[in-house]
Amino acid sequence: MTNPYGVSDAEFNIIKLQAARRAGLRKEFIKQKTNPFKHASEAGYVFDPALQKFLSMKVTSLEHFQANTRTSLFGFCAIVLPMFTYGYVLWKHRTNRENQIRSGELRYRDRSFKFA
Repeated sequence: MTNPYGVSDAEFNIIKLQAARRAGLRKEFIKQKTNPFKHASEAGYVFDPALQKFLSMKVTSLEHFQANTRTSLFGFCAIVLPMFTYGYVLWKHRTNRENQIRSGELRYRDRSFKFA
C-alpha cells in the first residue's frame, strides 16, 4: 500500500528518518546556542567542525587547483569563446551598419543615435 504522498514506503521511511535527524540536530544547536556559559570563549558562536572544514576548503581551493585538459576546455568554452563570439557579432553588426550608412542604403532619419 502506498502512502498519500506519492512515494514508496521505503522512501517515505527514509524521509521521516532524515526529518527526525534534522530536528534532533536543530534542537541540539538551539540548546548549545542559547547556553550563555558554554560558548563564551568563542564570542557566543557555536563551533561546528564540519562547517569550519567546508569553509576552509572553499577558501583554499585556489591553492589546490591543478589545471588539466577538462578545466582548460571549460575555461575556454565558458569564458574566452563567448567573449570573442560576442565581440565578433558586435564588430560584424557595426561594420554592416557603417557600410549601409556610407553607401546611402540607410536614410538619415532611420539611423539610431543620429543626435549623438
